[in-house]
Formats: sequence, C-alpha cells, structure tokens
Amino acid sequence: MKIEKLFLGGRFCRKGAHGLFIKLMFGGTAYGLIEVVWRGYTHPSMVLTGGICFAMICEVNHRFSQKPLLLRSAACALFITIVEFCVGLLVNRILQLGVWDYSDVPFHLMGQICPLYSLLWFLLCIPVSFVITYANGITRRKI
Repeated sequence: MKIEKLFLGGRFCRKGAHGLFIKLMFGGTAYGLIEVVWRGYTHPSMVLTGGICFAMICEVNHRFSQKPLLLRSAACALFITIVEFCVGLLVNRILQLGVWDYSDVPFHLMGQICPLYSLLWFLLCIPVSFVITYANGITRRKI
C-alpha cells in the first residue's frame, strides 16, 4: 500500500477547499498538541496559526519537491517564524492577551520570536517535510 493512502487516505494530496480544510484542521490540532506537550497549555490563536503553518508547509513541499529536504525545511521554519511574529504582534502586543513572551530567551525580537524556537521548528520540519513529500506521491526527491 502506498504511503499516500496511509497518510489520512491521501487527503493531504487533495486540492481545493476540502483539502485546505483538512490541512488547517490537522495542522491546528497538531500545533495545539505540540504546545500542550511542550509548555502545558495552548491558546485558540495558536490552533489557527498551526493550521495556517501546516497548509504552508504542505504547499512548500509540493511546489519545491525537487529541492533538497533541508532547504525546504529551512523555508518552512522561516515561514513559521514570520507567522508567529505576526500573530504575536496581534495577540500579545495589540490585543494584549499575553499568550507568550520570549523576553527571557537570548536574541529574542520584541519577545515574540527567538532563534532557539526557529531552530526547533526547523528540526521538526525535517521529518514533517519528508512525510508530506512522500504523501504527495512525488517520485524524485533530494534529501
């Protein structure tokens, strides 16, 4: 059985609104669970953020499937960091919800993002990008 059939029945390969909805739901749930495991709680804004990030990860890995895995993972980690910065400005600075604050982490930017978490996202994007590429049925891959 092909991996795309094992990976949610190949639903990540689908285009259009249905495929996007599945990516948003899966990514939001996964992102929220990662936060609960990592720091013990999450916030609804992070579920939406995770859905957007996962949909983007799928798109990057589909469009650039012939690029090396590490390059795709770096691009995904950069995008996640940018999205987290924008969401952080909105929920933490403008709405003042206090969802997170990285002010105590070295080299942070306005307490919203920091290199440590960008590195962790990069490391997580490696296996995620690898699986997504195979789930999309791409035959020629560079690792």
